[in-house]
Amino acid sequence: MAEIKVEPKRGGLGWLWAIIVIALLAVAAWYFLRDTSAPAATTPADSVRTSMMESPVISVTEGVTHG
Repeated sequence: MAEIKVEPKRGGLGWLWAIIVIALLAVAAWYFLRDTSAPAATTPADSVRTSMMESPVISVTEGVTHG
């Protein structure tokens, strides 16, 4: 009679792929369904930079002669 080699069944990685797919779906749901209408918390602006942005001062007196 011929011998049939029987090997124990090895565990597959199907459970790992299932976890990866579920994680990707959760990240996609979070990204697309998040509330973007709420303002993000920001740090106070630098007063020197914002004051210069509001009223820029341009000095062109250097090199100008009237005479």
